[in-house]
Amino acid sequence: MALTIPKSGSGRLGVNYDDAHAEQVFELGTCDVSQSGDEFVYVRANGAISQSDVVLVPQDWDADQIDTTNSASAFGEKVGVAFGTLADNQYGWVLVCGVANEINVGSSCAANAAINSTSTAGRLDDDATVGAEVVDRLVLTTAESSGNVAPGVLTHPTVGATL
Repeated sequence: MALTIPKSGSGRLGVNYDDAHAEQVFELGTCDVSQSGDEFVYVRANGAISQSDVVLVPQDWDADQIDTTNSASAFGEKVGVAFGTLADNQYGWVLVCGVANEINVGSSCAANAAINSTSTAGRLDDDATVGAEVVDRLVLTTAESSGNVAPGVLTHPTVGATL
């Protein structure tokens, strides 16, 4: 499945949701709404982030691939999905509300199931591993069938309770 990149609906010049910037182009935390109504936020990468990775989006907008280590102390923190690849300290956009065609998930992760952080950076699963954190308001619309990606819907997801 090819990733579809929505177009900005704000009229803001220079917005391309899969671009990476070496220098900060927008204010960190800037929100932008695509023509289809998807909401993105502008962040700085705290480590490498791959396209489709699930990331934590803390109050300082220093996004990091989610895993069981960093999610353990992140109850209530925002979660998003990267639409482009960002190297450490690059700037770019992550989806926080709307439809993502590709979300990094474990093999055979089910649709419409509770999903949680994993020990694999940037990946979620429905395995309910003890000690992992639930990610609230992020739901797969189709089960993962190959390539560790599946489509889903985000509604301003946050890190939830520890399993």
